Amino acid sequence: MKMVMISYNSAIDSEVMDALRKCNIENYTKWNQVLGKGKTSGCHLSSDIWPGENSVIFTAAEEGKIGDLLSCIKELRVKLGKEGVKAFVWPLAEVT
Repeated sequence: MKMVMISYNSAIDSEVMDALRKCNIENYTKWNQVLGKGKTSGCHLSSDIWPGENSVIFTAAEEGKIGDLLSCIKELRVKLGKEGVKAFVWPLAEVT
């Protein structure tokens, strides 16, 4: 298994959730109102000067689902451009 973290602009939440459904990802943990700054997406600090905020999803996925999930995220990146969505993947040693 691997852990996938998807960080994205909260404005595209419905598109990201659709991508998860399309890839048969049913189990995840989601944080809303996450603040941060991306290299290309800029600051999302939920303030008057830096409006906007992000969401983050963590999902433990089986090896067979990782490729499809990353393909869906890449499609979103192309389709939505500056709105900002990235996926990070790392090995998952143990689930208890």
